[in-house]
Amino acid sequence: MARPPKTSAIDQRPVAQRQGRREFAAAVAGASPSSQVLPYTHVTDGYAFRDVLQSGELRPTPCRVFGTDLLYMFYGRPAYRAAQEDESSGIDAYWPVCFVLKAEGIKPTRVFPFDSGAFQSGRYADHMYHRMIKEDFEVDPDPTSPPRLINLFWRDGRSYYDADSRRGLKDPSADAMDFELRAYRDLIASTGRAPFDERNSSVEAQFDGPIRLKDNTVAVILPSEFASPSVMKRIDDLGAISLPFSTVQRQGPGNMVAQIYDVVRDLLSGIHGGIACW
Repeated sequence: MARPPKTSAIDQRPVAQRQGRREFAAAVAGASPSSQVLPYTHVTDGYAFRDVLQSGELRPTPCRVFGTDLLYMFYGRPAYRAAQEDESSGIDAYWPVCFVLKAEGIKPTRVFPFDSGAFQSGRYADHMYHRMIKEDFEVDPDPTSPPRLINLFWRDGRSYYDADSRRGLKDPSADAMDFELRAYRDLIASTGRAPFDERNSSVEAQFDGPIRLKDNTVAVILPSEFASPSVMKRIDDLGAISLPFSTVQRQGPGNMVAQIYDVVRDLLSGIHGGIACW
């Protein structure tokens, strides 16, 4: 009798016991890159933000999914939820801060078309063949991979940013056996109730070393309470712009992410200067 697939203590998906397939990566590599190159974003909380300002860099931290130290970013969207405290809290150390970084000059270690941790925890299982592993969807760690992936599946960068699955999606697959392409498009086209959020279509980039903030940072989006003169000066010294947002006491950190989305959308639209993506 065959043994069931080995699973780790922290997930419901099979632990990778083989190399990932390359069909998905090949399709992305063969796509034309989008003319709209978006920045990377990294969201942290106020407690970690203090250390980041002091060190002047973003550093990898332990990752239990890959078993090594990694720094996570998302392409274009400020999609990451940093706070361990998901419920409403009056503790401002949990409030989110978003770094917007230039895509040029920083090369990722791995790139996935979704939140790899959510895949590993089984949240996308309803859209996947049961033997698929997250590595089947890993694309080349090349600076052109995220814009190619966006151009393959989305009408444009703005459709991707807004996760506009009703009007903004393309169908890249004409082959009945493009199983990974079809599974991913089915996942990102989902509009019903599900155990996942917009990170199901947010391009994830992993880095195994620190990223220097000076001259690599476009903007820092932070609660107005954190925007003291000394903090604003440190951000200015990085060559970045400060974009404070108003907070509501006892609002959950996840709700503040929606406010950050609005600020980043304006930033990418050219409203705040320094960058214009559409």
